[in-house]
Parts: sequence; C-alpha cells; structure tokens
Amino acid sequence: MSAPLKRHASNDAESNTTKLSTTQSKDKLLNIFIGWLSENGFNVNPKVIVTKEGSCAQYGLVAVEDIDEQEVLFQILRPLLLSPETTVIADVLEKEEDHIQSESGWVSTILALLYEYNNPSSKWRPYLDLVLDFKELDLPMLWARSEREDLLQGTGTNETVEKDLQNIEKEFEMVVLPFIKRHPDLFSKSCEDIELYKRMVAFVMAYSFTEPWSSAQDEEEDEENSGSSQPMIVPLADILNHVAKNNAHLTFENEVLKMVAIRNIRKGEEVFNTYGELSNQHLLHMYGFAEPYPNNHYDTVEIPIKLLVHAAQDVIGYSEDAFSRKKKVLHEMGLYADGVTMVVGIDGILSEEETYQTLKILTMSKEDLDVLEENDGWLEEEDESKEESLNFQHIKLLPDQWKEILSRCAKVTLQQYKDSIEEDSKSLSDCTKLTSRQKYSLYTKYGQKQILHKLTSACLK
Repeated sequence: MSAPLKRHASNDAESNTTKLSTTQSKDKLLNIFIGWLSENGFNVNPKVIVTKEGSCAQYGLVAVEDIDEQEVLFQILRPLLLSPETTVIADVLEKEEDHIQSESGWVSTILALLYEYNNPSSKWRPYLDLVLDFKELDLPMLWARSEREDLLQGTGTNETVEKDLQNIEKEFEMVVLPFIKRHPDLFSKSCEDIELYKRMVAFVMAYSFTEPWSSAQDEEEDEENSGSSQPMIVPLADILNHVAKNNAHLTFENEVLKMVAIRNIRKGEEVFNTYGELSNQHLLHMYGFAEPYPNNHYDTVEIPIKLLVHAAQDVIGYSEDAFSRKKKVLHEMGLYADGVTMVVGIDGILSEEETYQTLKILTMSKEDLDVLEENDGWLEEEDESKEESLNFQHIKLLPDQWKEILSRCAKVTLQQYKDSIEEDSKSLSDCTKLTSRQKYSLYTKYGQKQILHKLTSACLK
C-alpha cells in the first residue's frame, strides 16, 4: 500500500515525464532522506531517482535510464521496517501484548509509529519528516461528517467510514489511551489526543504493507495463528504511486524486501506499484483518491442483498407470510444479513453463487420452498450445475423474473445517489472547477452508476 498523498497516474501526469531534475537542492528534507537511504543500505538503483518532477503526485520514483524486467530497484533491510518488532519500545509492546489486543490488530503498529513520530532521535526521522505530513492526509475518515454525507451519498463509503470511526474511538478509549497513560515516560500529553490517533490510523491504513503470511511464518506458526500478520511501514516502497497496471512489485525475502521491475521501464517513466485489485470505493476509503471511468477495471458497486430481496417484493408482491418465510430461509443461509452484498463489476455480477442462490429462493414456488426448509440449507448440488454465469453477456439467458428483480434492484440503487448520471457527466466535463474531494467522489459515483446502467441494460436483452 502507499501514501494517501499518492495518486493514480492520470493521463496528464503520464505525459509529464520529461522535466527530470538531477539535483534536489531546493528540497532539504528530500536530500536528507536520500542520504539516509544511502547510509542504511537501501541500494537504490542508479537508474531511478526519488523526485517530485515527473511524478504524477507529490514524490515518486522515476526512471532516469531504461530499466529491464526483473531489475531490483531498491531493497529494504528488515531492521529498517517500522514495526512493533523494530521500534525502540519493542520490549514494552511485547510485555504488554495481552493488554493491547484489539479487533483491528493494528494497535501495536500504531503505538510504534506514534512513539517514533514523537521521538526527535528516531532512526526513521528523515523518513518521517519527509512523508508524514498530516496536511496531505485526505482520507474520507478525516473529512467533516457533513461533507462526507454530501459528497459520498449512495456510494457506501460514508457508511464504511462511520463504522471505522466508531471502532477507532472505541479502540482508543479502551486500549490505546490506558496504555499511553501507563507510560508517561514514553508518551507526552499530546499523544492523548483522539484526533492525532485518527491521523495515525489513516497513515497506517494508507502507507502500510502486510506481509503475505506464507513468507512470514513457517507452517507450524501458520496453523497456530489467524493467517494475517501485523501491518508494517516500509520506507521508500510507500512513496511509489498507484496504477492498476503496475510496472514494479514488492517481494518479501528472509533478510530484505525488494522492489523489482515486473516489465521493462523506459527512461522518463514513473515506477508504479499497485495497491491491489481495488474498486474506486475502496481506493477512496483507504487512500483518498479514485480513478476516472473507465480506467479502473477493478471497479465495483456493492448492493446489499437486503435491497435485492426488497426489489423482489416490489416485482412479485409476496404475501406477508411468503415474504417472511423467504427472508427467514435467506437469513438462516447467512444471506439476509447486514454486510452481505451483491458485488457487480464492470463485466457483470462477481458474487455469482450468493446472487444465484438468493434469486433462486426469491422466485421459488411454495412447494419448492417447503422442500428447501426441510433440507435446512443451501440448494442441492444438482442445482449448482445449472447455474448460469452472471456476467452481462449471459444475464439475458436468465429467467425473465430474475432479470426484472435485478433491474429493479439497480434502479432503486441509482435513486440513492444525490445526482443523476447526466449531471455527473456534466460536472466531469470540467474537473478544473472541482476540489480534489469533489473530483474523487465524483469519479467513484460516476463509475458505480455506469456499472448499474450496464446491469439494467443487460436485463433488457
């Protein structure tokens, strides 16, 4: 993952690759950081430089010579990772491990970061001085609630952020604050500020990497643990900007982490990592930006299954008893519940099994529902072989009633947005008048609406 101040590569930014600076004398912090990299064995390939010029946003890594596929661009020795194991207060965190457990699993990492951020002599000082700029943190969790509600209506992002904030505040009051107060020799009074803690959470959310468990632990440890490891801060790697079709990848080895070119990179091109196969909603939520339609081929819209169920009621008009029975069956199957969604991507419905099962039950006759209730579970295996693909090309093959329900569901979802797709298109015609928050929120809404219109169109065929 990378920093919230990082952005995707826009068309304008991709063409801006000629003004490369050979000196960084105007940027004292960058010079100090580059010196720190050299002193700490990062072995930065001389074919790349850290710079603002030629980068699509803030700092980035730009090629000053042609780079071949599989070339190592830089490495990070494991002691230089900022984590609960490498911080100065590692012993304290280990000793109090049982007292700083939390649902997020991030507390020890955030406490390590909080301590090092406030430590003038931290060995990560040159890195933190360059990268940890709270003025650049612009994730929705740091926006005013009124602005989130206005800009993100209908996207699902605001609801996710509200849950995050509730969990963060609970975690701070019950776990973090008591720890800080137990160690006044390590943390000043300023660290007791919930707003500072929120920014630390945002920093970890946007900057941190999580090591693949298989490469971090052996098989015995894998069996004993939940399968995920602590997030860690990886200096320099988190400076790389994001694009879905990245040209570099971070590898994890026993002694070092390495950033490796995964395709040829030409002189003047920026080096890009990727945050993963993330929709605009998740990019905005975690990093504070989104990609313009149709650049993000991982974009999705998530529709609550409950909304699909109520769309079926609109189409079919169940009796009260029939509707109650169907909801009960779906609930027992784990489908009619908060957080369960129908995920629709740019090529069709991605949550095929859950959507198929739901539609099957919603259109099931009373007799078949009786049989299903007797079986007390999912549809039998013989039905699974009959499932049709739910991509847009094959939706036309579904029963008409299924298509009516899907179409109704998409239309109801479209009504939840503040503006129409036509109004969004007009606003997008001149993005220069928009703030970054308005622009990225608009990218998110417009992309989702395009997907929903594709779904309604597929149901007409």
